[in-house]
Amino acid sequence: MSRRILITGASVAGNTAAWWLGRAGFDVTVVERTPAFRDGGQNVDVRGVGRDVMRRMGLEQAALDRGTGEEGTAWVEDDGSVAARFLTADQKTNGPTAEMEILRGDLARLLYEPAADQATYRFGDSIAAITEDGEAARVTFASGRTDRYDAVIIAEGVGSATRDLIFPGENAPRWMDLTIAYFTIPHAATDDRLWRWYNAPGGRSVSLRPDRHGTTRAMLSVQHPAGGEQDWDVDRQKAWLRERFADAGWQSARVLDGMDATDDFYFDVLRQVRMPHWSKGRVVLTGDAAWCATPIAGIGTTLAITGAYVLAAELARCDAIADGVAAYERAMRPMVEEAQGVPKIAPRLMNPQSRTGIRLLHTALAVSSRPAFRSVAGKVFGGNSAEPDLSRYDGAGGPDRALVATRQGAPSLPGGLSPLLAAGAVGLVLGASAIVGRRNAPDPSHPDIRRWYRRLDKPGFTPPDAVFGAVWPVLEAGLAAGGYRLLRRPSGTARNAAVGLWLLNTAMVGGWTQLFFREQRLGSSAAASGAMVASSAAYVATAARVDRPAAAAGVPFFAWLGFATLLATKIWHDNPAKRR
Repeated sequence: MSRRILITGASVAGNTAAWWLGRAGFDVTVVERTPAFRDGGQNVDVRGVGRDVMRRMGLEQAALDRGTGEEGTAWVEDDGSVAARFLTADQKTNGPTAEMEILRGDLARLLYEPAADQATYRFGDSIAAITEDGEAARVTFASGRTDRYDAVIIAEGVGSATRDLIFPGENAPRWMDLTIAYFTIPHAATDDRLWRWYNAPGGRSVSLRPDRHGTTRAMLSVQHPAGGEQDWDVDRQKAWLRERFADAGWQSARVLDGMDATDDFYFDVLRQVRMPHWSKGRVVLTGDAAWCATPIAGIGTTLAITGAYVLAAELARCDAIADGVAAYERAMRPMVEEAQGVPKIAPRLMNPQSRTGIRLLHTALAVSSRPAFRSVAGKVFGGNSAEPDLSRYDGAGGPDRALVATRQGAPSLPGGLSPLLAAGAVGLVLGASAIVGRRNAPDPSHPDIRRWYRRLDKPGFTPPDAVFGAVWPVLEAGLAAGGYRLLRRPSGTARNAAVGLWLLNTAMVGGWTQLFFREQRLGSSAAASGAMVASSAAYVATAARVDRPAAAAGVPFFAWLGFATLLATKIWHDNPAKRR
């Protein structure tokens, strides 16, 4: 007799688990509190190992065919002009818009339709109580009926009522200081196939995203500490948003008008689900009910699909429910913990409070969108180093003899910054350096500086200006790659020292341009060049103790600074009349 499994929640994780468990021969029932299957929802994406699961289900191409058609992401100014753009076609790795970009409801239905052939679905009901007698879990439903199951899987959302019923007080939510509202508005002729993201002062942002249903998906977000707004009624939530965005600019008026007429308004104060364990007896959590990482992490749907697959695989492989659940948690914990490593400063970086902060963000994004930096930017939204290795599953034969292990050679990096914050920090540092460098550059926009620089007596080994223009982007790319790798490493004395030296050297580049070009202090700039040789050598040596590729990426910077010091010293020596 096949084991009986109850799943509560008929969305992405629940439907994926139902499909795989039914395929493996389990007797599966799915209960969903809504009266009918729930379509709708905003954009989600599936990346990396989640794509592999979809491929194993034979649904990858169908998901791509049902995609939103989003072609990339653009950060826009108040007048609609583009400050930075990331096109999917230009990304060798994942960017802000993934190749598999699909609406939540479309993906859930794509999973539900074949799962319904493998499992029995019962809508309009929910779990009221669960008791165990050693042999099975006895479930009492809100409808009054009762039944017995070998295991119960809770695959609900971040605010799962069933989780709180069975695991009372065990969730220690981590609030992310970001409030978001999602809803659908009418399509306008000016809407294109890009995700357009607009920042307004006060930590506010307005987003518009395309779909294939003839409408536009809107998002309003506010970066501020949580104040219980998730518990307000819808009218109060909408009134709060109207007040906050009344003067935001760009297309906020259109979005607010659309919000008043929408029928799919969803409002949430973002928080992560932090559970010390994902099971209790025969009850096990998966998806957002177990580990919601919030949309900031960028892989919530990937986690849901992957976790459901791994859980089904381990339940199928193990004779005892407890053994399968324990193996599932061992396999998924590293990926989840890495995904939840997004520091709370991340929403603040992406939703600046001031106009100066917005300019800095846009500059950093513009730098990151350049071809030389795209590989670094792609890592923000790419795969996860601790994801389960699905190559050890039985592939097309299903998960019934599966064995899960974390990917060898790519261990989790506990304690390091998340991909989002690490790349954001790199972008902000480089953006600040670029702003200073542009302000001091001897180009036609600064005729006095250009005239002074051209009148200097320079040695014969001075490279042409075009060489300087070609070399510095390469050196900055090396610093960016090294800084990103170091920020992703676990915190420690050597790592922290290397990060400090990386920041120091990047800052000194901007400082040197201030001394040499704007203040025309030839002696001070020559001394600063020598100091940078020493600091860059210290950076390479310290980084080598933490991450050899990061150190190697800094070697060209050190070598060039040696040449630059020789050049700056010679210019200082040959221009006595222009010394300061």
